[in-house]
Amino acid sequence: MSSQKTHETLKLLVRGDLVAVQPAAADGRQAETLSVDLSSGHVQRSEAALLGASADNVLALIGIFNFKAGSVLAAVTQAEKVAVLYGQPVFKVTATKLIKPSATFDAGERRLLAYLTDALNPTGTGRNVFFAYHMDLTLHAQALADVLANPAAASKSIAARADRRFFWNRVMAAPIMEAGGDTFALPMIVGSVGQLADVPAAAHGKAVSLTLTLIARRSADRAGTRHWRRGADTSGAVANFVETEQLVTLDGGRVVASYVQVRGSIPLLWSQIPNIKYKPTTRLLAAGSPTSAAFDAHFDALLAKYKGVSCVDLVNQTGSEGLLEAAFAGQAKRYASSRSAALTYTAFDFHKELGAANYARLSVLWGRLQPEFARYGQFMTGTQHNSRQEGVFRTNCVDCLDRTNVVQGLLARHALEALLAQLGVLGAGEELAVVLPRVEQQFKVLWADHGDDIARQYAGTGALKSGFTRTGKRTIGGLLDDGVKSMVRFYLNNFQDGHKQDALDLLSGAYKVKKDVKLTFQRQHSPLLPIVVALAALGYALTSAAALAEHHSDSNSTSTSSNDSASKSVGQHVIAPLLLAAGLLALVGKHGRMLVDRPQLCPQLAHTVAAAESGAAAKQ
Repeated sequence: MSSQKTHETLKLLVRGDLVAVQPAAADGRQAETLSVDLSSGHVQRSEAALLGASADNVLALIGIFNFKAGSVLAAVTQAEKVAVLYGQPVFKVTATKLIKPSATFDAGERRLLAYLTDALNPTGTGRNVFFAYHMDLTLHAQALADVLANPAAASKSIAARADRRFFWNRVMAAPIMEAGGDTFALPMIVGSVGQLADVPAAAHGKAVSLTLTLIARRSADRAGTRHWRRGADTSGAVANFVETEQLVTLDGGRVVASYVQVRGSIPLLWSQIPNIKYKPTTRLLAAGSPTSAAFDAHFDALLAKYKGVSCVDLVNQTGSEGLLEAAFAGQAKRYASSRSAALTYTAFDFHKELGAANYARLSVLWGRLQPEFARYGQFMTGTQHNSRQEGVFRTNCVDCLDRTNVVQGLLARHALEALLAQLGVLGAGEELAVVLPRVEQQFKVLWADHGDDIARQYAGTGALKSGFTRTGKRTIGGLLDDGVKSMVRFYLNNFQDGHKQDALDLLSGAYKVKKDVKLTFQRQHSPLLPIVVALAALGYALTSAAALAEHHSDSNSTSTSSNDSASKSVGQHVIAPLLLAAGLLALVGKHGRMLVDRPQLCPQLAHTVAAAESGAAAKQ
């Protein structure tokens, strides 16, 4: 699908700090070669041999990262085929390796190297990385069709024409591309790829075999974790921005239908800095030029990409979420009236409307969205009525995970039903669940897995409410599962996400290594000791209370001295430990911000509100 073919399987020839990368089929002497000097970071294309080198085969290059002491080359060593798109296999990275220079790294760079290792670890922060050798995995079907229809764009390498937003390894691939090594550079995406192949769907005398693929493309801009990346930055990039494409192919690929949606954090300057409270304090920058500029930049870019954007805001309309909803609504109204009416906004208080289990009321939301759904359509080729998608729904809640997954699944189901109706498999107004229940069940599982993948990357656990997405029912088991996931998220977001955020900031290029700056890291205090002591004191108090109660029930003495002794024991063994536990927990709560695991490479990117307020104060 590109005139410049990316090499499949590579041979690494390593001799000291010199690395030669060749196609695996080459004989090691005369072949297109990418030469890398790990001591200097110099990269060039050549056909020079590297004699006396040890050889090792890898599946693909991730890229090169330049440290002060030298450069590190990263490669994929193992991958699993998870789908086939347009006749090309799609792989999920399952193992990687880093080739390091012989130079000694100082303490700061060793810390950075540990971050990079984690960022590329398929069982750590680097989970759910996907690549394909000869197709543009960063582009949805309609964008790909537009590229292939343009001879100038079609002649470029896959790396050169990739959608930069979703080119996850773009920073590490840059040194290779700058050296003219595009055939060695492979754009990779982070997100999710799931596929149901050859699913039979038959009704009303019509029968088709469809392959349903669900792709999530996570943006490398403002990449991060749940509480350390919220809202927008001043350039308009938002946290947790993900493009989801539902791709349906029929008749061996003759018919292709694509339906695209996006999600992303509320595009305002706001923050929720972890502080060991279950719900951190929400800070929102007052309406004004910084907020409006960020909002405008975000939607200018979205409208340029997707033509129309319909915002579906699912947050609560009271409390701190209500403040965000009101500000979002106000900015959307201003933008639509002053810049482009192609932006629309719908508020739907998900929790109020649906409660704990009344998800049938999603029909109320669908009724509001249906006109724009029909107007936007979906991309389709290979039929008598080819069409283009003329806009996208941009869905959000606070995290853009749990409530968002439910609504995106709703819209995707209607897109699939519309496609099957057009093909004559479903009648007008017929539902997938009624006519094709087996297809519906597989569809729900695919979407639940999709939501879990996205949630793990941002929040550390699978999605809440995934039980409904997976089964179509809200159950007691699902509620309990949500409770467990919420507690796990609380722990991860407060006590592990700082390091994960640093790893993402390094890989995404948010943090840039400076040759003339010695990197130092601040020592961070842990709340573990006071929490353990508080829990021990609490346990001791409860145990003592039970023992004293048992002793009192067994004793027949009612003397004054006996009562005084009992009161003294209660004070010493119950009340005092309880006061100690309460005091320690109050201390932890008061100083929570200093006790959480904080990112240290780019802390200012989490504190967007404080940074904007400081900038405004400096100008006065």
